[in-house]
Amino acid sequence: MIWSLQILRFVAALMVVYVHAAQTAAEATGSNGLLPRDFQVVGRAGVDIFFVISGVIIARTAPGLTWKSFAWRRFRRIVPLYLLVSIPYAIVAYKTAFGWRDALATLLLWPATDQMTAPALPAAWTLCFEMLFYAAATIVLVDRRLLPRLLAIFGLAMIFRSAGPVLQFLGNPLIVEFGFGVLLAYAPKWKPAVWCLPLGAVAMVAAGFIGIAPQGGTMEFLAGEYGFQRVLVYGLPAALIVFGTMQIDAKPSAWTVLGDASYMLYLIHTLPITLLLILWTAFPIPPDLIIVIGMATSVLFAWRMYIRFELPLREFLSRAVPIPAVVGEKSPSTGMIGKR
Repeated sequence: MIWSLQILRFVAALMVVYVHAAQTAAEATGSNGLLPRDFQVVGRAGVDIFFVISGVIIARTAPGLTWKSFAWRRFRRIVPLYLLVSIPYAIVAYKTAFGWRDALATLLLWPATDQMTAPALPAAWTLCFEMLFYAAATIVLVDRRLLPRLLAIFGLAMIFRSAGPVLQFLGNPLIVEFGFGVLLAYAPKWKPAVWCLPLGAVAMVAAGFIGIAPQGGTMEFLAGEYGFQRVLVYGLPAALIVFGTMQIDAKPSAWTVLGDASYMLYLIHTLPITLLLILWTAFPIPPDLIIVIGMATSVLFAWRMYIRFELPLREFLSRAVPIPAVVGEKSPSTGMIGKR
């Protein structure tokens, strides 16, 4: 069941790569290619699938850990690689305009001060919500009695979101998608529910064609504009897709390895695509070929970086600050995802 979610992680990352490759093709040629833009926007929903999967994985793995162990595992898995990948983007931003707000958003993944500020790495806006969710899970592990208070804070922040950026961030409707995942983590397995997967996929694709796909860019996503619409249009179908995928029995394979490499793919895919845009602008080729080459190049580049850089970094961090085994915890070889 969990191995199937590992594969879905790769699919979700590939959806995001597809969006940026399609945008590159349109910018280089002025054409969206064979597939219309109404179809291409569905790739944005890969983020929503990620959020729901995170809810499932954390809800299943966190209960067997102490809060210190959980917090270190999440930090070790997410932050060092993110900071290293962010360096070139931060250097570019520093040469233009990089103030204390940008530093706070980039280094601490906290985008909300007196104004909403995105991290230097474009894709990192989603990590702001991931880290917020991990922080909430850590607090619950410290004392489970604090859960109602956290939910109350979220509810109040959502109600008073108009008060400013901090409440916009803390009360962002996108956080509900993590909640979908937490609920699915406790749902019993029901084989017929595999049909939820194609049903959710059709709902996502249809959203673009019937004109209800959420709009906006990074700043709108961080501020929660169109947030409720996105939860309904992408979040609920994402939950259906995840629940349907959970009914599929999968085993470790090359696809699950690609799923493990999906974090690297998500972080760095804009780099090869941006470099290729320079080439395609000078030497244009058909837009569909640009999309295919852009996606393939991103996956290959991410794969090599995963093998040559991410895995050694994980091993180094594991040796540097080892975590004692927790009684009852399962490893990836026994069916749980331990490398999320």
